[in-house]
Amino acid sequence: MNICFLVTANYLYQTSREKPSRRHVPKTASARRQKTYIRDEPLKDIELDLESGCKDSTVPGAEKVTDNALEWVKTVSRKGLRPILKEFATVRKFIPPNMSTDVFNQNPSKNRYTDVMCLDKTRVILKDRTKSNDYIHASWVQLPSNRKYICTQGPLDETIEDFWWMIFKEEVQAIVMLCDFIEDGEQKCAEYYPLTTGEKVQYGEITVKKLKEEEAIQMITCQMMSVKYDYRKIKIYKFKIGRGETHHVNHYRWSSWPDRSAPSSSAPLISLILKIKALHDRGPVVIHCSAGIGRTGTLCAVDYAMDKFSEEATLSPADVVKAIRHQRLHSVQSVLQYLYMHICLVDYVIFSKSLPKDMPSRKFRRDYEKYLKKFTERLAKEKQTVGNT
Repeated sequence: MNICFLVTANYLYQTSREKPSRRHVPKTASARRQKTYIRDEPLKDIELDLESGCKDSTVPGAEKVTDNALEWVKTVSRKGLRPILKEFATVRKFIPPNMSTDVFNQNPSKNRYTDVMCLDKTRVILKDRTKSNDYIHASWVQLPSNRKYICTQGPLDETIEDFWWMIFKEEVQAIVMLCDFIEDGEQKCAEYYPLTTGEKVQYGEITVKKLKEEEAIQMITCQMMSVKYDYRKIKIYKFKIGRGETHHVNHYRWSSWPDRSAPSSSAPLISLILKIKALHDRGPVVIHCSAGIGRTGTLCAVDYAMDKFSEEATLSPADVVKAIRHQRLHSVQSVLQYLYMHICLVDYVIFSKSLPKDMPSRKFRRDYEKYLKKFTERLAKEKQTVGNT
């Protein structure tokens, strides 16, 4: 879902008697939260029907890329999927050396999963908070172009106030939501914003109001909201935003991307990346799914690699994932997400260069479609088996 937020910082006393439609009351930590997330899925080759058809993706407004990118596409397309599957068997085990997660360990009630750790060196520190209350499960991720993402878990009911505090204090330009609230009968993300136009919800000192729906991008829906800080609640804090200044935040929600899996088309992701690139010049962009590492890490990895394509350097997707994991631990969780990263980059280069569609990449995409179908069928059977036990 693509949502556009309006953040207003008004430090004058408000004489209006208008009140929020409702006040959010955080719940205490409970057993509803999943305990673990990381899965050591088997990497098995699936026989691919190379005669299967595949719909071509369309990518609007792609940027210029180097000739090195074209050579990379030719090489990847010629080799096919299996070398990528074998490569991921090594990549998925990568953990940055000398990592520290002390603050994560000290705040178990603010973590959605016990095994999805947050690195100390790149964690987002909540501004104007005491040291004992400055933690949120969120990490800074910097791209080669120096643009910055904040990668975070889907808010828990008891961390929604921290989430909006981070949005306001970091002057975030966009929020990208890559999950649904409920997936396969399990809560993946708390309902952290009002869903009805005109509705207002107060999260601690932050009031969020949904203003209107906006035009969708591909399958990604859009909304506009206002976010206002009530200075009367906490008078001791000083803010960088000037009195009466308005801060706009865009929110994009893509709820149909399955957890641990991948979409069939590259078009929505590339369109989304190109859209938020324009916002990056004014401030950071927040990305989250449920754990904030799989779908979130995949988007970051694709954008990171697109940056590399503009340089005179050969691309190594494995090195890209490792670079992301140095900043956001466990990023790019499944083999399908790693394959999808390749599909997005292949399509990005092809449409950037206006290349003919009869290249070897056409066969590469057909193989991906077939693998995705088989993998999805296997996941469905596994879920059904678990549900029957």
